[in-house]
Amino acid sequence: MNKLIAFLFIAITIVSCKGPGSGPLVKESFEDKKENNPMTGQQHQVKPVIPKADIKIIPCESCTTIEKLMADKKSFSGKTIKVKGVVTRVNEEIMGKNWVHIQDGTRAGEEYDLTITTLQSAKIGDTVTFEGKISLDKDFGYGYFYNVLMEEGAIVK
Repeated sequence: MNKLIAFLFIAITIVSCKGPGSGPLVKESFEDKKENNPMTGQQHQVKPVIPKADIKIIPCESCTTIEKLMADKKSFSGKTIKVKGVVTRVNEEIMGKNWVHIQDGTRAGEEYDLTITTLQSAKIGDTVTFEGKISLDKDFGYGYFYNVLMEEGAIVK
């Protein structure tokens, strides 16, 4: 009888599990921290903050600064633009793309970093000019949400 009760308890626990990171024995780690969105009541993972680097870039003649992009994002949605900046972070080969973060020394409120998806490589510290299409409110799931994202970025001279 005791074995039957133990078996039922384990079976119910497994069936009621809501996936990784759930259950009574799982402790919350830094990467698993979540915050409630007061507008929707949904939980989103908190992404790490990329610190603002001390950078001063002179934009190219046809470039848009990160400040201008972030301050007026809706007007850039779906458009192809150029942005010049210093590479501050690179994540390679995620979902078949490289994810490059650049900063140009400008900011709009608390936004000073632009994430770019590209098939090209860049190294931290490189000064690069990317050209690509701006997308807004991209949600890739698992906590990867971008208010502003440059997609299919290509390094231009």
